Amino acid sequence: MRTLRISIATLLLASSASAQRATRPATTDPWEVTELTNRPSLTLELPALNTVRAARAAAFEVRPVLLVRCQDRELAVFVSTGSVLDSDDNVMTPVRLQWGSEAPAESRWSRSTDSTSAFAPDPRALLRQLVSHPDLRLEIRPSGKPAQPLDYPPALRRAGLQGRVTVQAVIDTLGRAEPASLKVIARPNTAFDQSARAYVLHAVFRPARVKGRAVRVLIRVPVDYAIE
Repeated sequence: MRTLRISIATLLLASSASAQRATRPATTDPWEVTELTNRPSLTLELPALNTVRAARAAAFEVRPVLLVRCQDRELAVFVSTGSVLDSDDNVMTPVRLQWGSEAPAESRWSRSTDSTSAFAPDPRALLRQLVSHPDLRLEIRPSGKPAQPLDYPPALRRAGLQGRVTVQAVIDTLGRAEPASLKVIARPNTAFDQSARAYVLHAVFRPARVKGRAVRVLIRVPVDYAIE
């Protein structure tokens, strides 16, 4: 479970159907503002107060961000989490919202194409409520797929063989290793290969991003085998 807590005194957003250019708000604290000059666009970002673990199969921490974006006269409010979100239909993800001391309410937000962001179904209504009720908590569940444990080959464990296996892989825009790209490029013993490949194949990674968009990237993943 991940929680995003937001405390805002006021929200100023330049967005209207007839706007010709984005105007920088007079006050943005604690929001971070990004302006794109090649076309009318403005993005406000509010990071979560704390980092959270990206996914059960990943060992890195991420900081979810609430974004308000006005681009090409279209308004969007969404949460970017940095890891694959839970979904029952590969389109929508469950979201729980709590305004101040009110009881939490269940909602369903649409997922981004890389499954790491969730978009509010009615961004204008959410912003209007956010201005009058600045204390908001969002709970979004990461993917519920179980983590793939690292399988230490029994024969190698008994023999006392240990060390690091380096697996090369292409990570797609959903944070998964492409099966055909997996290649072991270093190992203490070839008998580790199958186990290391399976571990990387089932792991969830944070997708690489270029100008805000998820992209495929070639990486090297160290897989350490140690006898405790």
